[in-house]
Amino acid sequence: MENQQSSLRRILLLLTTTVAALGVAVGLPMKRASAQPRDREMAPSPMMHQPPSRLVVIQPRFVNPTAVGLLRIADEALSNEDLAQRIFRQPDAVAAQFHLSNAERLVLRHMTAEQFEVARADASRVVADRLSRAGTMRLPPGATDARLITERMIVGRAILAAAGRSYLEAADAHGCCPWSKAIELGLNSDPAYYNEVFRRPAGGAL
Repeated sequence: MENQQSSLRRILLLLTTTVAALGVAVGLPMKRASAQPRDREMAPSPMMHQPPSRLVVIQPRFVNPTAVGLLRIADEALSNEDLAQRIFRQPDAVAAQFHLSNAERLVLRHMTAEQFEVARADASRVVADRLSRAGTMRLPPGATDARLITERMIVGRAILAAAGRSYLEAADAHGCCPWSKAIELGLNSDPAYYNEVFRRPAGGAL
């Protein structure tokens, strides 16, 4: 009799253990599945990880190969007065010294002392304006580098002049930084190329 009761207890214990094991095996996936929507609800929105919007500063997307050497010369001339004076007085000799192409030589001829002065003043104003509008926002590298902006203005404006484009007309057609746009284009032998890029808006006044 006792042996029968003991056997029954073992059978009941085995059944209980088996049921519990099945419950765990079946219950865990259900809990995980039911928890997924909550996890999604609790997950931070992708918008929370986006950096704060920055002040948009248009810089040349790339520098045309025609303008690379010219930018280097302009940069050196900003701190080398002897080179600057030679550019103003003997541009062809400077072009020969730096092995410039005919197109680059043409641009160099349009770099004048007045243009250097105007570019320095304009670059300082651009930097001050960008800093005042940016506030606490971080600006792209070079956006407040007055020397970098100055040399780009010098070369870009000289390219426009060499291509027979009025800087004021280009500014009217391409309101932000026509000098940067000119650096992207380099010096093309066909003025129609610039006419297309710097097309004046319909009804715009020069």
